[in-house]
Amino acid sequence: SSGRDPAARARAPNFAPRPARWARGRCPERGRALGEAAMEAGSARVLQLVADGEISQLVAACEELELAIQEESLMALTDEQVATCSVLYSVHLLAYLLEGEMNAARFLWKRTPTAVQQHAQAEAAHRVLAARWRRQYPDLFRELAESPWESRLQPLVAEVVTRTRSSLVAQIGQAYKAISVERAATMLGLDAAAARALFERQGWPFDEAGNALPMPPKRAEDLMQMGTDQLDRLAEYVAYLEQPQCRI
Repeated sequence: SSGRDPAARARAPNFAPRPARWARGRCPERGRALGEAAMEAGSARVLQLVADGEISQLVAACEELELAIQEESLMALTDEQVATCSVLYSVHLLAYLLEGEMNAARFLWKRTPTAVQQHAQAEAAHRVLAARWRRQYPDLFRELAESPWESRLQPLVAEVVTRTRSSLVAQIGQAYKAISVERAATMLGLDAAAARALFERQGWPFDEAGNALPMPPKRAEDLMQMGTDQLDRLAEYVAYLEQPQCRI
């Protein structure tokens, strides 16, 4: 009321809500607890999606989790958190690769905390990203096969191998009328026998010299119904496969 002692009013506490960053700054222990809880919940969801093979939901879940990690990284990460974040950033990078979002993957790496970048899991994921960006497919498949991936990452790594190889086979089918099995095998990260068996499963014939004769997935009559933009894309596949290395 208007008759209230002004000094008493001045002493009255202000119960207006404070922003989250104020809470972290004034109550660091409480802020850390909140950050750790958010990270744990988000981490569990992302890793469960990987285990369940729910790949289509990974990017959205990883992007949401990254916000919690970035907030937590305002304070020093513990060694355990660095190891956990390394796995999670690796999932995020590989999920972007599966979606073909190469620029998003590059920018994710640039904003990854330095301590996380230096961890073995994140370094391996970045080498895969760099090989993919430069279209060095033999290096990409070697990194996927030989890097010491943690067991929780292995289902996602296997999916990257499968999808990348399948995409390359489709591109070879559209770009080449004939290709040596050995050359194609190198591109696909396979030995010649495995590559030949793969082409046989695709129904590709072979000429007398043993070269594969790729068959595009679309029949000729289907191609006649395609739009101009799609036909232009077919003409770019050879240039795409043969393009010189790019920097990342």
